[in-house]
Order: sequence, then C-alpha cells, then structure tokens
Amino acid sequence: MRLIRWIVVVNLGLVALQAVSAGLFLSGYGRAATLHAMAAHALQVGALIQAITAIVLWRRGRLAASMAGLGMALLLIVFLQVGLGRKKVFWLHVPIGVGLFGGLTRHVGRLD
Repeated sequence: MRLIRWIVVVNLGLVALQAVSAGLFLSGYGRAATLHAMAAHALQVGALIQAITAIVLWRRGRLAASMAGLGMALLLIVFLQVGLGRKKVFWLHVPIGVGLFGGLTRHVGRLD
C-alpha cells in the first residue's frame, strides 16, 4: 500500500508542476514550455508505472479492483491530455488538467 501511495503522490506532484509551468509560460517565461513538456512526459511514465503497479497489487489481492481501475483511467486520461496539448486544444486540455489534480488529490485521500 505504501508503494502505490508514494507513486500517486509523485504523480500528484507532477500534475502540480504542470500547473506551475503553464502559469510561468503564460507570464512570459519562455523556457517554461520546455519544462511543461518534460513534466508531461514524466507524468506519462508515472501514470504507466502507477497502472502497472496497481494491476499487479490487485492481482495479488493487496489492492482493491477500483484502485487498479483508477490507475488505468489515469493512464488513459494523461495520454489524452498530452495529445490535446500537442494539438493545442487548450479549451479541453486545461479543464482536464484541473480534473487530474482534483482526482489525484482524492485518490491520495482514499489511500489513507
């Protein structure tokens, strides 16, 4: 349980970094776009690790199936989020980012 909680907290931190880097970019700091893209790739890897870990723990009977489902949903949403950002569909990219932060915050609370 500690492992999955740690992974979720790291992913939550990466989503928070996304918000900060987007704010910096909008404030005129041009290098923040690179930071935003790097954090997006790190979040994709983190979501993949979370999904795999949750599935393995669920299969071993150490985690609820709903938590494994949330891990897989996070992975899909993060990949959608990155794709929308690359295509500059910001009207959907930004609200999904806000939802990711809220969802991961709730996920951490459910793991306590």
